[in-house]
Amino acid sequence: MNRVAEPALTLISKIDITLPEKIVLDNGIQVFVLNAGEQEVTKLDIVFRAGDWYGEFSTLAANVNELLDSGTAKRTAYEISQSFDQYGAYLNTTCNFDTASVKLFTLSRFIPETFSLLLEIISEAIFPDEEVKILRDQSIQQLKINSQKVNYISRNNFNKMLFPGDHPYGRSSSVADYQKLNSADLLLWHNQYYQPQNCLIFLSGRFNEDAIKSLNQIFGKWKDTSPGKIIEKNFSVENYKPEKKYIEKNDALQTAIRIGCHAPNKLHPDYIPLTVLSTVLGGYFGSRLMSNLREERGYTYGVGCTLVSWLHDGYFLISTQVGKQHRERAIEQIYLEIKRLLEEKISDNELNRVKNYMTGVYQRSLDGPMLVSDRIRSTVLYNQDFNVLNTYLQIMNSTNSDQLIELANRYFSNEMTEVSVG
Repeated sequence: MNRVAEPALTLISKIDITLPEKIVLDNGIQVFVLNAGEQEVTKLDIVFRAGDWYGEFSTLAANVNELLDSGTAKRTAYEISQSFDQYGAYLNTTCNFDTASVKLFTLSRFIPETFSLLLEIISEAIFPDEEVKILRDQSIQQLKINSQKVNYISRNNFNKMLFPGDHPYGRSSSVADYQKLNSADLLLWHNQYYQPQNCLIFLSGRFNEDAIKSLNQIFGKWKDTSPGKIIEKNFSVENYKPEKKYIEKNDALQTAIRIGCHAPNKLHPDYIPLTVLSTVLGGYFGSRLMSNLREERGYTYGVGCTLVSWLHDGYFLISTQVGKQHRERAIEQIYLEIKRLLEEKISDNELNRVKNYMTGVYQRSLDGPMLVSDRIRSTVLYNQDFNVLNTYLQIMNSTNSDQLIELANRYFSNEMTEVSVG
């Protein structure tokens, strides 16, 4: 072996992924089962169509999700926490614009006990007034702190400009929203959306056949008690017009910058090639924006860009924070880098480097059954075929510089939405 010579790099075109088994519980809940791995640990991920998309105001969906373990008719929040601790289990709740989820991580030998406890929390949550008040007061205090941060202000304004009106993707939390929160409204939301007919289950890890039986015995007996069917909502961005906004904040040392535009979500055939283009521009440490703004000019510690995909829309975003004195020059350099994408083909050397990086990131995102399950979950939520898990690399590797310059002119040649705060 010649350790002086650099080994040849080869692009991986396919990864062998263990696909899930789909089963249906007695009450009709679809479950995607991935039994793999070496450790006797299980993740149960329950996903509800209960994000901000369905709410009348911001914070409602997220606070219901956060307070699920705040008490049931049988146990207090402290007793619930102690019960999970005695089994070495961990509960995590998350809520975004589209969905709300509850994730349970448990030792496989305690599946019957922890699954039963989880169902109790999900189906019998009572949202005690005291717990609601504590969360409301804490959230208002945190909001007051965040509202002084330039990054928080720029994010809220950028989202509102990109998704104007009452579009859920453009909403931001307010003190008035938190003050509206009460136990009765949280319970009403919970009774409507946290039902078996409105959820999907993803089971992953290493477990035996008894785990499936326990899952069906526990969650398969869960009965729907919702007051009515969930009504799908539609929102438009027809009123969107690109604009630029500068919000001066005299006491800030840094200026937060956000620049972007609408872009396809994961369902569009241009999405994967656009992720390549985004990575070239600002998606990794060796990107053009990082080289320009950080290494060459010292304007910032970090700058990045990404494609954000939601179930109903998507957008392209560049974000950074720079010294106040560098704001105008940093913005100028960002637009110059975008212009380069429109006018100059990306070299094969740079494109191969980016593809190698993206391949490594994709491989890491599939390291173990629980991470694979997260990919499977995204595929199911977007109603995609599981083959997309393999075609991702094939499409990425087949993307060429001619295609990328055409995509850049299609999506990035028009005026961008721009916000800077500082």
